[in-house]
Amino acid sequence: MRIAIDASTISTQGGPRTYVLGLLEALLQIDKENEYIVYYNDPVHLGRFPKAREIVLRGISPVARLWREHVLLPLACRREKIDLLHCPKSAIPFFSSCPVVVTLHDLIPLSHPETEKFAARVYWRLQIPNAAKRSDFIITDSEDARKEIINDFNVAPERIKAIMLGFDPAMLELRDQNTGVTVRDRYGLPERYILYVGTIQPRKNIDSVIEAYFALRLESPTVPKLVIVGRKGWLYDSLFRRISELALTDKVIFTGFIPDEDLPFIYDGAQVFIYISLFEGFGLPPLEAMACGVPVVVSNTTSLPEVVGDAGISVMPTDIEAIVSALKTVLDNSEIAEKMKKKGLERARSFSWERCARETLEIYSIAIRNSQ
Repeated sequence: MRIAIDASTISTQGGPRTYVLGLLEALLQIDKENEYIVYYNDPVHLGRFPKAREIVLRGISPVARLWREHVLLPLACRREKIDLLHCPKSAIPFFSSCPVVVTLHDLIPLSHPETEKFAARVYWRLQIPNAAKRSDFIITDSEDARKEIINDFNVAPERIKAIMLGFDPAMLELRDQNTGVTVRDRYGLPERYILYVGTIQPRKNIDSVIEAYFALRLESPTVPKLVIVGRKGWLYDSLFRRISELALTDKVIFTGFIPDEDLPFIYDGAQVFIYISLFEGFGLPPLEAMACGVPVVVSNTTSLPEVVGDAGISVMPTDIEAIVSALKTVLDNSEIAEKMKKKGLERARSFSWERCARETLEIYSIAIRNSQ
C-alpha cells in the first residue's frame, strides 16, 4: 500500500505533535512492506523521516490551512495514487479519492467550547462532525473518548477503536545526573519541586493547582516550589493575576516550552507530578512522568484513570482539599512515594509507540479491505 500521513501537526506543540512524531517513527521502523508519503505544511521539516517520501503542502494560517486540508491534500493523494490517507488530528478532506482513517483524539472542542478560542470553536464545529461521519475508520486515544464519539455521532462500534499512545522509551533509561543538573540550571529550577507539564489553557485546570498549592503552603511553608512547564495557550491572564494576588510569584516558576531532549531531566527533578485536567482525551504528561519514576496525582475524570490505573492518586479536579491531601501524601511519606514510583514504572512499560503503530497498521488494513 501507499500510505499517506498528514503530518501538519508537527508544526504545533503539545500532544498532537508528540502523537504524529511517535506514531510515524514507529511505523517506519516496523513496517517494511508499505510505502509512506508524509505531507508537511512547512519545508523546515523536510528530512525528518528519510525512510518516507516527504512532500510539502503549505498551509499554516487559518485560511491556508482550510485550503490545504480540503483542496491541496486530496489533490496530492490523487496525484500520488495513495491507497490510504491517515489524518492524525480530527480533520479530513471533504472529498477523497482513497479511504481515510482519522484520529479523533477527543470531542472537547465540541463538548466544552468555552475552553477554546472563538476561531478554534468555529473550525472544530465544522471539522469534527465531518471527520466522524465521513471517515472510513476512526482511531481515538481512550475508551472514554470512544464511547463519547459513538454516542454523539451514532458511529458504528466496529468503525472505531481506542489505541493507547506511547512515549519516548529514552524516558525509561538511567540518565547522567550531572547533565540533569546542567539542564535544570538552564531553566532556573531548584533541586526538587512539584511539577506540571502541559499547555496553559482553561481545561488544564491550572487554577485549581494554584489554589491547592497556596493552601499547601499555608500548612507547610517549606514545601518545594511549583514548576509549570509548557507554552502559553489562551485565556490565561486570570491565572497570572491570581498568582500575584496570592503572593506566589516567587514560588511558581514558568519555564515556557521545553524541547523534547530536555524534558526527561525536568521530570527527574520532580518530587511529585500533578495533572488535574477537567477533561482529557489521553494525557501524555502523566505517562511520561511515570516512565521517569515520578509519583503522579491526576484527575479522576475522562481518560486519565485509563492511563494511570492504580499507579497514581486520583482526585476530583475541583476538590482543593483532596488535591492538597494527595500532594501531602506523596511529599510527606517517602515509603508511599517509593511504592508509587515502582507502580508507575511498571504501568508505563505497558505503553509504547511500537504497540500503537502495530494496532494502527491493523486499522489501515481493515479500512482498505472494507473499501474494496
